[in-house]
Amino acid sequence: MLLELNIENFAIIENMKIEFETGLNVLTGETGSGKSIIIDSLGLVLGQRANKDIIKKGKDRAFIEAVFSSYDDETKKLLSEYGIDSGDLIVISKEIRDKGPSITRVNNRTVTSQILSKISTHLIDIFAQHESISLMDNKNQLRLIDDFSGKEQRDLLLKIRQIVQEINDLRSEYQEKSSLEKNKDREMDLLEYQIKEIEDAALTDYDDQELYDDFNVLNNMTDTLIKLSEAKALINDGYENVSAEDILDKIIVNIVDVTKFNKDLKATEEELEDIRYRLSDIAKELDRYINSREVDEEKLQYLRERIDLVNNLKLKYGNNVKKINSFYEEINERLVFLQNFEDNLQKLLSKIKNLEGEALKVAKKISDNRKKTAKVLEKKVEEEINKLNIKDAKFKIDLKEKDLSSDGIDKIEFLIAPNLGQDLMPLAKVASGGEMSRIMLGFKSIIAEKDNIPTLVFDEIDTGISGKTAQIVGNKIKEVAKKRQVIVISHLPQIVALADTHFAIKKDVVNNSTISTIDKLDYEERVQEVARLIGGMNISEVAIETAKEMIGD
Repeated sequence: MLLELNIENFAIIENMKIEFETGLNVLTGETGSGKSIIIDSLGLVLGQRANKDIIKKGKDRAFIEAVFSSYDDETKKLLSEYGIDSGDLIVISKEIRDKGPSITRVNNRTVTSQILSKISTHLIDIFAQHESISLMDNKNQLRLIDDFSGKEQRDLLLKIRQIVQEINDLRSEYQEKSSLEKNKDREMDLLEYQIKEIEDAALTDYDDQELYDDFNVLNNMTDTLIKLSEAKALINDGYENVSAEDILDKIIVNIVDVTKFNKDLKATEEELEDIRYRLSDIAKELDRYINSREVDEEKLQYLRERIDLVNNLKLKYGNNVKKINSFYEEINERLVFLQNFEDNLQKLLSKIKNLEGEALKVAKKISDNRKKTAKVLEKKVEEEINKLNIKDAKFKIDLKEKDLSSDGIDKIEFLIAPNLGQDLMPLAKVASGGEMSRIMLGFKSIIAEKDNIPTLVFDEIDTGISGKTAQIVGNKIKEVAKKRQVIVISHLPQIVALADTHFAIKKDVVNNSTISTIDKLDYEERVQEVARLIGGMNISEVAIETAKEMIGD
């Protein structure tokens, strides 16, 4: 159940902490005091989209935190799937920043809105004023039937959505490929040309880099041989100039003369002699290289033409050999497909037909479940709305067959005859606002028995009712609250008087700023608040006595 709701800098709420109790929790207050803001904040922390405009003026962030306890094993399993620690409590928080994105956390782990929605549906169900309108929508009616049908129905719906998605993808593929008929021959000619061009080139990994390296070596061979010949001449050819070897020989002779008397330079002498031999080896290596190389014009021309060919292919089909080969595989597959064009289209049609048959079988199972559920719900809803003072009302769920889609083959319409003698008509055309609220309450009380959600929230479900009907609705809410926590925003004394815990919301002006506050009322304060709801601002003794009688001991 919901233990705490903490709200900071949200609309006209500066800092509010509400500690809810088991049973029936009722919130009252003047119009505009902030009652609905509390429900809005709860909706936001549970996954609704946040608007930065709700941040209190002059603040840079709003913060909402909801603390839950008493959740089941299924919820624990769901938390574990998302890597969220589960202990005795589930703490959900949302921080809405003026600058930057909103951040939602569950037990200190940041989560997405999608994950949060999956978790929160196991913890709480909020009925706001607009939900009675949503009950008029045929899609929502269908969803409600499916929710009541249980896990098997949810699994079947997931399966049919997957199959229908696959059918739609295959149909799109069929349409796309069918449109190729008129251009098929032209495309095949192009593909055959491209395949032959790539095959004739016989590309290898060599063509990516080594080809260019070999060309650069051969293309620069004349300059290379000139430079290497000059280098060799400087080492050991001394016809016109003194060579490096001659210079080293003279150095060594001088050092040898010195080492006769100074043994400390013996190591230097040996190093110089080693350099002399190494330099001689280098000269021989350069000589071998020079004599073994020549400018091969024929090979140079081949490399030049090969580079032109490879560059042309890279420009057309990919900037390296791997990508060209990948492209080659794709166009080969494409050519094979076009060569077997009619057969492939027939295979697609056959696959679509088989999937449609499979989807239809699943859809019929879904439809059978809906029909069974509809019969149960018709009876239960009729009983509930009769109890809620829509006497002699008749309720029927009309199922008609439609074309196969992702939700099956059923079109659903909720029909009602609110008064004796009236014909059954669509809910949207017959029911008044007060009747819609009671019908929704009837649905909620029925579903609450099945879904095991520990907390129900009703935001002004008493709209459009009064007197005896208000008392009946109040008793129904009280009955539901015996099995789970119920939070209600109400302005009717008949409902407010039944509260196990009563909160009063008011707004004050502090430092030229409107601030909403909340108090948990004791018995005397509850009497005063119920009396206010009975008689308005001028509370009479009669109103107080009536309030005491309604609240009881």
